[in-house]
Amino acid sequence: MRLRTIIALWLVCAASAGALTTTASAHPIKLLTFKGEVAKHQQQASSATREGIVPPPLPCPQNGLLPQIELAPGFPLIPNCGLPELPVATGAPYPGQMSYYGGRVQTRPREYLVLWGWGEHGAFGSRSCHTERIRAGTLRARVGCDPDGAARYMANFLRQIGGTQWANVQDQYYEVTPHGKSFIDERRNLLAGIWADDGRAGNLSGTNAGNPAGPTNTYTDLALEATRAARHFHVKGRALANANFVIAQPQAFSDPNAANPSSIFGYCAFHDYTLFRATGNSYYDPKTGVEQGLSYTNMPYVLTAGAGCGEGLVNGAHGRLDGFSIALGHEVQETVTDPGAEDVVGNILTGGTTYYGGWYDEFDGNENGDKCAYVGVSPLAGLAGPTLLPVPGRLGNIRGSRGGTFAVQSLWSDASGNGLGWCAGISSTDLPGALAGEPPYN
Repeated sequence: MRLRTIIALWLVCAASAGALTTTASAHPIKLLTFKGEVAKHQQQASSATREGIVPPPLPCPQNGLLPQIELAPGFPLIPNCGLPELPVATGAPYPGQMSYYGGRVQTRPREYLVLWGWGEHGAFGSRSCHTERIRAGTLRARVGCDPDGAARYMANFLRQIGGTQWANVQDQYYEVTPHGKSFIDERRNLLAGIWADDGRAGNLSGTNAGNPAGPTNTYTDLALEATRAARHFHVKGRALANANFVIAQPQAFSDPNAANPSSIFGYCAFHDYTLFRATGNSYYDPKTGVEQGLSYTNMPYVLTAGAGCGEGLVNGAHGRLDGFSIALGHEVQETVTDPGAEDVVGNILTGGTTYYGGWYDEFDGNENGDKCAYVGVSPLAGLAGPTLLPVPGRLGNIRGSRGGTFAVQSLWSDASGNGLGWCAGISSTDLPGALAGEPPYN
């Protein structure tokens, strides 16, 4: 593309920013349902210009050149736009390499699984329940109810992903310190703790993402539980930099803003960073008790959304829990490479910009999971023909470090295709050079 055309497109985008409205906040960064992702592709294709250029989806990446304006607490933002990217066929990855924005990565990631309210009365409606013991290595937990085995499955997944080829894709990414590059290392067990928290009402069903910051705002409530989890696990100070608190909800108490099988709207999961000063983060007001600087994952009960969030996409009738590892893996690995969740403080008009984001696509803000979400899934999945197409980097199974089998999506690798970049980590579908780079990967 000619430089003159690029500059013109950027100026049009920037000039029109004030006229844009959307109900999407800059944060959190959400994994859409499969139907939602298809609709997103279709919308992009329909809005292409004669030159084949598609305006970037909102929110566009934060380049720091324009002020970020919050129109209402936690709601529409006027974005400043990066360069648009070409539309792609459904089932293929978004093109373009990821870039490093100067923020942190989690060089030694530690995952803390919080089963919030699973033992409370009504957590699974009228379904019969009994207390179960979860064991993951040396970690133990007593879960009041786990009728589908989802809690046990997530714990085993987090314990077994370290050292797999899928996790090793992450090791090419790094942060820059005064001492040079510090690379991500996922060769070891990532699961650091399990907490079955029934001590406080873990019921998000009465909350809403659009409510003012406080106990009725879904995101505030999640962040408060992440705050309690950090204290429960005694994670503080420098240890917080490598910590991610996975707030997993039971069926009846799950995030009401998340996906349902009858709609293209909603999401399967998201990750975020509790930085109140960042644009769009009004619901993390420290006055509500939210500790600042926490990375957390919102993990709704994705069985509610069925195939929309991955159920059976890889293993068919035997893959009832596929969605838990697909969605959780997506968010965990995005947190590792971008724990600051693309947060930006300030802009050129305020005297400078501070980037908390690590690695994401400079064109549209897609992180390593977003770029590869639902790759290989047929647009006609569930209606006609095979669910998965023979596309490199498609969804598939990985074998965990303890012999378990888990469905995952691939992760974007700048090194894959001998440096061209592609989705990688599922050995049977990888292009050449998927793990090329500086770390040894063994």
